[in-house]
Amino acid sequence: MNWDEVRAGRLRRSHLAERAPAERLVEVVRDVCGIHAQVTGSAELQLAARVDGITQADVRDALWERRELAKTWTLRGTLHLHPANELGLWTAARRAVVGAADHAADELEDVEAVVRAIGNALRGHCLTREELADAVAAEVGPGPREKLASGWGYYLADAAFADELCFGPTRGQKVTFVHPQDWLGRTVPWEPAAALQEVAHRYGAAYGPVTHRKFRQWLGSRSRSLEDLSFPDVAGSSGADSSVRLLPEYDVYVMGFREREQLVPPAVREQVAAHGKGRYEGPAGTPFLLIDGLCAGVWRRRKTAKRVELTVEPARRLNRSERSALGEEAERIGRFLGLEPVLMQL
Repeated sequence: MNWDEVRAGRLRRSHLAERAPAERLVEVVRDVCGIHAQVTGSAELQLAARVDGITQADVRDALWERRELAKTWTLRGTLHLHPANELGLWTAARRAVVGAADHAADELEDVEAVVRAIGNALRGHCLTREELADAVAAEVGPGPREKLASGWGYYLADAAFADELCFGPTRGQKVTFVHPQDWLGRTVPWEPAAALQEVAHRYGAAYGPVTHRKFRQWLGSRSRSLEDLSFPDVAGSSGADSSVRLLPEYDVYVMGFREREQLVPPAVREQVAAHGKGRYEGPAGTPFLLIDGLCAGVWRRRKTAKRVELTVEPARRLNRSERSALGEEAERIGRFLGLEPVLMQL
């Protein structure tokens, strides 16, 4: 299997070669092993790139009205969207690789007490960060309050891994947290080792061929005890239809593609190095123009009250077909956001 076939296979399995129909929104999130959601706008645009005929409101309804998706800390200790009925799989897999070694010895007992207090506070309640910090401080004392209210996720990710917390709907400009059992109902429990093997299988199915080292990097684990995990055999693809996509920062295709030298050509690497986030975060933090599974430039977006301005900087001259497809991609993003798209190509 050559790298053209590998990219084509990953592109197809990531729903970037051909978009899925709107009714498969949740299935797409499952297929790509979750949607990176550290930046809400990025998470929404990742789905716009993969699912046909949806709008921003459809994604938000799936999260906050129908509760088919759930948002919490999982892979790499960062925020992701997952199918709500599978949230326990991803938190259990995280527990399999995060433990006492990830905390200083003198703070472990404190973490466990705070996590219990978070779960107690959220039972039957939907709380803002400040309200949750106050409730926890009332139970365990004022020590952890400043960290809980800081916005950096101290203790909150630990509570998420323990199935004691997930995100609730925003209240004005403030995020809220809820207890998963209250918000989602009873979910299927997973034993951590079994969950880790299932996640390894899904990662391999979506982003294969993979190795244990690549899986460890993607998972965000420093553990060396993953060598017994097995991955499925996958086939590459050839002769796939041409596809042009505008991927936002932290897109899961880029995050899952660990061999970045086979994804980002030298000319685009220079663009990444000059990009604001790219200088510090590399390809992960860079929005890419993706053509046939290969990064072919960078882009940026700016929203106003009525318009979304999309400025695209290709790393090479685009042919007529690619320019036409790029225009269609801009129109699609405009429809998704409910804004007039303005495409500028540098």
